[in-house]
Amino acid sequence: METINALFASAVERFPGRTALLEPAGDAGIVSYTYAELQAKVYAFTGYLQEQQCVKGQRLMVWAASRVDWMVVFLGTLLAGGVVVPLDISSKQDFIERIAQTTGATHLVTTSKQFATLKSPSLPLIDLDNLPHGTFDAAALPPVTGDDLAELVFTSGTTGQPKGVMLSHWNIASNAMAALEVVKITQEDRTLSILPLSHMFEMTIEIAEFHGGASILYARSLVPDTLLKLLGTQGVTCMVLVPQALQLFMNGIERQVRIQKKVKQWEWLHRVAHKLPFGMRRLLFGAVHKRFGGHFRFFVSGGAYLPPKLAEWWENMGFRIMQGYGATECSPVVSVTRHEDHTYESIGQPLPGMEVKIAEDGELLVHGPNVARGYWKNPEATAAAFQDGWYYTGDLGSKDEKGRLYLKGRKKNLIVLANGLNVYPEDIENVLLANPAIKDAVVIGLMEKDEGPTVYGILLMDDPSQAKATIQQTNKQLASHQQIRGYTVWPEKDFPRTPSLKVKRPEVIEKLQSIRNSVKA
Repeated sequence: METINALFASAVERFPGRTALLEPAGDAGIVSYTYAELQAKVYAFTGYLQEQQCVKGQRLMVWAASRVDWMVVFLGTLLAGGVVVPLDISSKQDFIERIAQTTGATHLVTTSKQFATLKSPSLPLIDLDNLPHGTFDAAALPPVTGDDLAELVFTSGTTGQPKGVMLSHWNIASNAMAALEVVKITQEDRTLSILPLSHMFEMTIEIAEFHGGASILYARSLVPDTLLKLLGTQGVTCMVLVPQALQLFMNGIERQVRIQKKVKQWEWLHRVAHKLPFGMRRLLFGAVHKRFGGHFRFFVSGGAYLPPKLAEWWENMGFRIMQGYGATECSPVVSVTRHEDHTYESIGQPLPGMEVKIAEDGELLVHGPNVARGYWKNPEATAAAFQDGWYYTGDLGSKDEKGRLYLKGRKKNLIVLANGLNVYPEDIENVLLANPAIKDAVVIGLMEKDEGPTVYGILLMDDPSQAKATIQQTNKQLASHQQIRGYTVWPEKDFPRTPSLKVKRPEVIEKLQSIRNSVKA
């Protein structure tokens, strides 16, 4: 199955009556669609595109939160031979217009409410709240192969020209099928979807879930109480999320422990749990598993670094954590930790059919059917990142004798001190994050006059008065060349973040410079 179209058609043939997608619908409760019903909705939207004379390769932009009809538009567009250009819901008009111009997209798919926020939009609306439909003509479908473009996924940078990753049907389908071999989602599983479908991590895993015959429940809200209610009532067995979401869930659970004044018992359970067989931990933390509905099996964490202590905290309670690593340019999953080979510090082993090697300077290079063709109308950027079939990730890492991969950090974030020693900011950030006074941290190499870069910390914390003591405690755990020489407490409630909740380091650094300049003035 070299196309997403063929993969979905196979799922419908094998699981026609099983539930494919669900979502909350206000007073109507939860609405659901079987695989056959979902295919009928896809055919109806494809029929509309056919009536609009959609041609092969035509680009449609989708700017909306995840929901059933988002997936209908995606599958219907691909069936008609079109290409989906996904945009994060937080994208601003200037970014949308730039992407529209760059791609030559013909329509913008969003809600009428969202569309009304745009001033003089250049593209006509396809209303996601009232999705148009037409008469489907299977005989008129263009031939679609694995080499044909399926998605153009653009970086969401606010400056410069965004890079559009060109992902083919085979890039995405091969990655989905390889991921399924490792993650082992089956037709008995029901996943809760909270990440945007504009993010390749969520999209590819959902395609994998289709291939396995699983059900996908769109949350439609990220309010913790709403999520816990869905988890508790809808038989959810697994979730794909980013580490910060795991942290937020953890914070909520521990807040309840404090309210119930059971902190000592809770800490004792965690001290005992790691010594017990995994199955027995579920009994020890039965109350937590009950809040998650009693059927929950595992989380797949990706999109950002997963602190080992956070993973251990969840596994102590009998929730399996699988950590994935990837990049949009790799469709996106590169490696995942295995159930049978679990190391908190590792980002796992490469998926089947994929090869990862370490360059002389420590950069991770990826080769496989999932590696993108390059960047849309950007030959210079393509030549820099894709060479001889290998994608240069920009991440520094290592590999052990069992093929397990370990990340050291981003190549562009590496701090080279005046004495030639290398400092990996992520190592220091992890030590900082182990301190409960620190909510998040960014470590950079700050240029000082005639001294070269020095290690500098930017701290996100509720109580700035603890900053000095926290830095002193952290430095005791670091080698002399790693020690933090200066710091600033971030003045806002949170760092600026990407849609996948990664910190936008360039924006943080720019704001830091502004803060320091104002102090000097």
